[in-house]
Amino acid sequence: MRRYLGLAICIVSIGALSTQAQTWGCGERDFKCQLDSRMKALQADPKDPENYYNLGIVFQRSGAHAQAVESFSMYIMIPGLKPEFVADGYNNRGISQRALKKPDLAYADYTKAIELNPKKPEYLVNRANASVDMKKVDLSMTDYAQAIKVDPAYGQAYAQRGLLYANQGRVDDAMRDFAKSIEVSPTYAEPYYNRGTIYSGKKEFAKAIPDYEKYVSLISDPVYLSDGYMNLGIAQFYTGNPQRAVDAFTRVIEFQPKWPDGYRARAMVYREMKKIDLAEADERRASELK
Repeated sequence: MRRYLGLAICIVSIGALSTQAQTWGCGERDFKCQLDSRMKALQADPKDPENYYNLGIVFQRSGAHAQAVESFSMYIMIPGLKPEFVADGYNNRGISQRALKKPDLAYADYTKAIELNPKKPEYLVNRANASVDMKKVDLSMTDYAQAIKVDPAYGQAYAQRGLLYANQGRVDDAMRDFAKSIEVSPTYAEPYYNRGTIYSGKKEFAKAIPDYEKYVSLISDPVYLSDGYMNLGIAQFYTGNPQRAVDAFTRVIEFQPKWPDGYRARAMVYREMKKIDLAEADERRASELK
């Protein structure tokens, strides 16, 4: 009897929009090194506003959002900053407030950022996302539309609106927005994944495969990579490519070696391929990781 892999698909929102990428000579995910570096900079010059901002960025990246809020609060209170810099501080504080499940405070911060710099479409998209959290869909749609008006080439606005459409069951509208996002921002990963999940949900796995392949080529976070490869493996399995499915599930295991689902998925494909010893080895490993 043929075994069926359960679809591990979901529409994903990668997160609030922030373009900060400095690592100050540290590894991309070496937050201890980054934190030590920024704390030393702050101690050396506590009057430099940028040191509070950068410290907030490190806290935010590492998931220490309460500390990030404190740092950005210090930053925006410093007199003499240009309005666009203060706006950026409010936006980043809003990102951390939203991560702390405080969408009302996030909304207020994004609103302040928009007042100070209304030409930044990412602020509008972030406020729209906070409105989604508060179940205020009409406000969200207004802000997504305004972001597109401010910058028609801002792909994240289409991608996030498409996400909302998808969650409302408006699949055709979602697919149009994902396609537009990909057209104007071809290196933005999220719409590839989300379009792929819709194809997978419709059992159009051959169409999903190139989207998942593009998605994993554009990202570096191991959690998102493992999820992307999991869905790619499922699509490969259902299009009759068991070895490619194994290859994808192996990548899942490489990125998340303590996640049992990767081993379970690969074991099921091995059984389909009559490679029983390999299947049993993966099943044992998955059982150990429960």
